[in-house]
Amino acid sequence: MRKLLAVALPVGLAVLAGVLLFTTSRSLTTTMEARLARARLKRDFSERAGAVRATPPDRLAEWQAEVAALSRWYFEELGAIRNRFPGEPARPTGLKAAEEERKGKLKKEERDSLADFQAYADDRLSLLRDGKYAPAAAALSEGLRLDLLSIEPGASPGAGPGLRVDFALWGAPRYVERERSGDKTVTRNVVPVAFKRIAFQFLDGAGKPYGEMSGGGEPYQKLSDPERFVDDFPPGVLFGTFWVELFPREAATVNLEIAADVRGASGALRPATFVFKLPVPERWKLPPGASFQAEIREVGPAR
Repeated sequence: MRKLLAVALPVGLAVLAGVLLFTTSRSLTTTMEARLARARLKRDFSERAGAVRATPPDRLAEWQAEVAALSRWYFEELGAIRNRFPGEPARPTGLKAAEEERKGKLKKEERDSLADFQAYADDRLSLLRDGKYAPAAAALSEGLRLDLLSIEPGASPGAGPGLRVDFALWGAPRYVERERSGDKTVTRNVVPVAFKRIAFQFLDGAGKPYGEMSGGGEPYQKLSDPERFVDDFPPGVLFGTFWVELFPREAATVNLEIAADVRGASGALRPATFVFKLPVPERWKLPPGASFQAEIREVGPAR
């Protein structure tokens, strides 16, 4: 019996080790194949978006239909990949990944900031996934497309009432950067876009200039690395939000100009300027008797 046990035990351990090695290898192979499928899908999404993002700005309904069709195809393909690789582990959200990396020791300020960006990324993703993407105006420049999603009054963070200007920039390049940190390699996606200036020129009812408001241009919030927070976020779309002061009551029309620099692969900067002319509804204006300060709210949460 002892001789049988002496033979059977090593054989059993060897079989168990072989099974574990096979299972681990199979799991890694599944994960790699799923990642490759997602990478191909994101490449295809960028190519298809590039073919239609030059839709003329005055044909918003056509562009909205293209975005809806493209998004529907993308999320259906994602679902097919999940079904094909059910054993692939889910990627954590940006907030959860940071908590795991710091072993639950995130400072409150860092956690609040990450939670704010996580909620922002989830909300922007829902616009595409749920077919709610509906821009109010658009402009083209240097092969890029900037959609104004909405301009609505609200409580500006820490600064009282203001106007929230939500936008989406299509076509900006996306680079993958890798940094070595000890025995780990940290990978992050970078969208090299810097907003340099935002300017408003107000015209009265007779079409004469009334006043101006301008600022440095960097948004209050900019989702430059959405895949950090939602791994399956479609590539090539940069969402952001400006906060500005309510407009003067004399304004009937506003000329809005947004200037940005895009860094190319060589490091050279390519300037792009987006111009809009918009009627000013009552809800965008200061209440009667309020003074116009011409302020751009540039301070945003730390990342």
